[in-house]
Amino acid sequence: MGRKISFNIEFDERELIVDEIREEASRCGITVEELIKRFIADAMEGDSDAESIPGETMEDFLVKNGALRPKK
Repeated sequence: MGRKISFNIEFDERELIVDEIREEASRCGITVEELIKRFIADAMEGDSDAESIPGETMEDFLVKNGALRPKK
């Protein structure tokens, strides 16, 4: 993969969602960051029932189906 891009999300220490996110991540056996990434991916997925496009390799599959940009 290429260089990493990050986003910073801040919550007030009094917001209960922080504990809820940590608990859910723990229940799923993943990190908080992985859970947040999963939430974003699910929200961005949309309601499409379109079939996936086969690829020659995993990377080709991900590019053809809109998960990765083609390499430059």
